[in-house]
Amino acid sequence: MNYFYFEFLIGVLLLLSLLIFLNSNFVNIISLVFLLFVVTNFNILDFYSTWEITMKIICIIFGLFIYNTLNKQDINSVGVLILSVILAAILIISCNNLLALYICLELQSLSLFILIARKRNELEKVEAALKYFVLSSLSSGLFLLGSALCFIINGSCDIYILSANTLSIEKSLIIVALLFKLASAPFHIWTPDIYQGCDNKSLLILGILPKISIFTILITILPNSKLVLISTILSLLVGSIGALNQTKIKKLLAYSGIINMGFIFLGLVTNSYSGLEASLLYLIIYSISFLLFLLLIDIVDSKQNNIIGLSNIGNINLVILITLVLLILSIAGIPPFAGFFVKWVILEAAISHNFLLTSIISILCAVVAGVYYLRLVKISYFQEDKSFLTWKKALIKENKLSYNNSVISSLLFFLICFILLCPHVLKELAHLSILSIF
Repeated sequence: MNYFYFEFLIGVLLLLSLLIFLNSNFVNIISLVFLLFVVTNFNILDFYSTWEITMKIICIIFGLFIYNTLNKQDINSVGVLILSVILAAILIISCNNLLALYICLELQSLSLFILIARKRNELEKVEAALKYFVLSSLSSGLFLLGSALCFIINGSCDIYILSANTLSIEKSLIIVALLFKLASAPFHIWTPDIYQGCDNKSLLILGILPKISIFTILITILPNSKLVLISTILSLLVGSIGALNQTKIKKLLAYSGIINMGFIFLGLVTNSYSGLEASLLYLIIYSISFLLFLLLIDIVDSKQNNIIGLSNIGNINLVILITLVLLILSIAGIPPFAGFFVKWVILEAAISHNFLLTSIISILCAVVAGVYYLRLVKISYFQEDKSFLTWKKALIKENKLSYNNSVISSLLFFLICFILLCPHVLKELAHLSILSIF
């Protein structure tokens, strides 16, 4: 048996074994069977592209991971909303019509709005939900205007009309609307406040599934335009500089997401096979890291979400401390971790297609971003608790890692280590997926 297929089979079996060890087996199995049925047998839309099927499976895997982090009370209250976001992400990937895509985007946005605003007694969360609703409606209006202009000019709402290299008004409006939902600069203003207002469960959904689904649409459009290149450079600059003076973990995550979208777009603007493959690799690693980081932060400091709250984690759980430090080093792009590998692949693709200045800017921004990542390592590993934090931790009941979260965290960390040791497995998967586009 070829080593690649053997390793790939082991990885798939490990992912499926998650359904065996978790408590809500029946719900997970029913959800998985239903979603796989939608992926393979729902014949109304075009579901048979290798690229589309791969992205749908990625959405299902991350969706099940997030769903299984919920306790029974959360499942009863928001389980349907989370499944709605997963279903909307799958349908977005499948859409080949702009109006159908608009409806799916609205389904996803409204589900996220209700998910964020469900705790009506907490003013910060209601404010974040209203900001998300208003600004998401603005981007949806731009998308609908672009779709209307596309129909007036071309006589069709087929999404593949936008794949031409020419940058028209309708294509610009649609790309701006999608960039707005991806929280890339200069359309990132809403991100820090809404991330700060979200609870951790809502943020898991908001930070992963919309980005995967909308990234798939951008790949379909193949926007080889200066608009995306400008957004790439601005995202790198804003994401690296904006987080330097942050004291809240979630705002730091918001700016981290902005700079990571800049790296993903850097592969996208090359409009090449190697660039798209690198962007897909980066998106997968970023999503795994984001999910694992939030799960660990939820244990350490779920209420205040202050960076200083990461101090002296070793007294809580030494395993969590080591995992968090290694994860932060990976996100910062320190070799030989997975984060360095995907940044290397992105830069290699960009330099090979003569994006030299943008590559230099991205390297400088990555170095600046490494400052605040290493600051997290310093606080969590070396800094002692202040007196008020010591009393706070003594008086407030500590969070305990649930069984489901411990299994998911262990599996995600294993995946990062596995990609570090066998990067060709993930690269081969991206290779087969992108191959169907060209």
